[in-house]
Amino acid sequence: MAFGMERVSAVAPVRSFHSFWRPFSGPKLSSMHKLRNLLGPLRVFDAVHRAGGISRAAELLHITPGAVSQQIKLLEATMGIALLRKSGREVELTEAGGQLAVRLADLFDRIEAAIGDAVEAVNPRRLRLKVLPSFAIKWLVPRLAGFYAVHTDIDVEIATVGRPQDLHLDNADFVVRHGMGEWTDVHFDHLFDEAFVPVCSPALAATIREPRDLLQAKLLHSMLRPEGWPTWFKSAGIAPASSDRNVALANAALCLQAAADGLGVAIAQLAYARDELSSGRLVRPVDHVARTEFGYYLICDPLRAQTEPLKSFREWVRTVV
Repeated sequence: MAFGMERVSAVAPVRSFHSFWRPFSGPKLSSMHKLRNLLGPLRVFDAVHRAGGISRAAELLHITPGAVSQQIKLLEATMGIALLRKSGREVELTEAGGQLAVRLADLFDRIEAAIGDAVEAVNPRRLRLKVLPSFAIKWLVPRLAGFYAVHTDIDVEIATVGRPQDLHLDNADFVVRHGMGEWTDVHFDHLFDEAFVPVCSPALAATIREPRDLLQAKLLHSMLRPEGWPTWFKSAGIAPASSDRNVALANAALCLQAAADGLGVAIAQLAYARDELSSGRLVRPVDHVARTEFGYYLICDPLRAQTEPLKSFREWVRTVV
């Protein structure tokens, strides 16, 4: 299969590639010097192989596609063999490139594992998550005891940010994003779909007999999701209420708290309200659920998704969603 701009080709069975090293037999450079000079280009080539193409590798490495191609050309010139070849508008691995790619992937995995083992021998395994406050309070923290029960050796640090645009992977192993799962530069695991539901105290629910009664209620929403009520009303076929009956609070967790205290009816993510609904502290005054094409996703670096302790956390998350 062709790639480079997009996909990795199937590779031939791995055979010895001592012949790849023949260009080094001219100048008598030490093995260490040769390896040191090639580590950068080899890592770029490995990224091309893992990512499935030059453009995607450039995104992962935060460099330009031209810089990726330059590193590949340098590697080919140094080794004296072709690693990639054009196939129409795409690029594919040569037989030698395929063999080298498979061996390199294994070697880099072993290096990363060795580094991880050395670090873990001194420091406990640690995961750093960056999320919005409501996700931490209403979804993640209530479930963390289950993770610690099976992973006593992994520490979890949770940092919250005030704005969705601050959810990037700098200084974090994972972030949780709202979207449609169409990111190309990260690995993502689906957590739950977006589903808006009205919730309120049992006492207030007794005054609401049909969806249109909500137009007379005080409506609570998160400042981060002002579209919640309009989305729900449109889905229910009802013209939205006037703005003077809306109360905006900083986040969804505050909205749920205010609703439970009887301040009004909150529009909530169903996933965030499940615990209060199960306990009876909150109830759904009407049954209608407004579902959208969006969802919530656990995001991490694709080059680390299968490494520990990220792999253990991802596997655990799949058991609780």
